[in-house]
Amino acid sequence: MPGHRLLVLVVNDDEAVRDATHFQLRIQNVEVHGHAGGASVFKDRDLTRAGCLILKDRMPCMDGFEVIKCLRALNFQIPVILLTGEASAGLRARADAAGVCLVLENPILDNALVDGVLDILRGQRT
Repeated sequence: MPGHRLLVLVVNDDEAVRDATHFQLRIQNVEVHGHAGGASVFKDRDLTRAGCLILKDRMPCMDGFEVIKCLRALNFQIPVILLTGEASAGLRARADAAGVCLVLENPILDNALVDGVLDILRGQRT
């Protein structure tokens, strides 16, 4: 759609990471809504039009996998990119079982996050 920007939701308790991700995606003309915790994403009035969710795996109160579980329980199938400090085989298996599209380990190298988001928004990654 010409002139229509796609929406990405970023859920990360680290404000600096949210801000950096917001900046990187805005350069690509992607609309971004940032959330400091998992529960607040469910209050986002634009949740249903989001094309991608960038989600940190470990957060206080509600971790990334709990957010995914709640979304799936609501029958909401949004593509998810999971950010983690340690992408072990167990975590990758759990992410795969939860339907996560992409797991990225910090520090994120090059343009892996932006490229992953753009691939999802273009329908090139499911």
